Amino acid sequence: MIRTLKNENGMTLVEVMIAIVILLVGLLAMAQVMAFSVIASKSYGRDSGKSTAYARDKMEELTGLGFADTTTNVTVNAPYPANGTGLSAGGNINPSAPANGYVDYLNLDGSRTTAGSAAYTRQWQISSVSASLKTIMVLVTSNRSFRYGTPPSTTLVTMKAP
Repeated sequence: MIRTLKNENGMTLVEVMIAIVILLVGLLAMAQVMAFSVIASKSYGRDSGKSTAYARDKMEELTGLGFADTTTNVTVNAPYPANGTGLSAGGNINPSAPANGYVDYLNLDGSRTTAGSAAYTRQWQISSVSASLKTIMVLVTSNRSFRYGTPPSTTLVTMKAP
């Protein structure tokens, strides 16, 4: 009793090959998206980590100054000259309007540089809360190009007493 099937409704080899090609094209597109996201995430993470380290460095410089210091210039490399603002109240952390005397610029290695060639911008703001308490805020923003979102930044805040 051998039965022969007539009118078999299966897929032909050509149809299977077309389906595989379509699937392959879709998988390749997904692989490119994954590769892009890994690279973008790595770059963002690296710059975010560096901005945090540079913010901590600036916070150390500022908290190391005397409470009444109003002349130390911490926008340049040590030894710091006495032609700056020290811990005088002022500055801001608005990235679009850095205040003179309360901003410095870093290259990719973290060395101070000019604004035109900076990879990171460090800004700080000093506020007097009372006669014996000051608030120090430091913002570090990456100047590197991020076409898909905002560039990484870090803000640190601390209080200083005499």
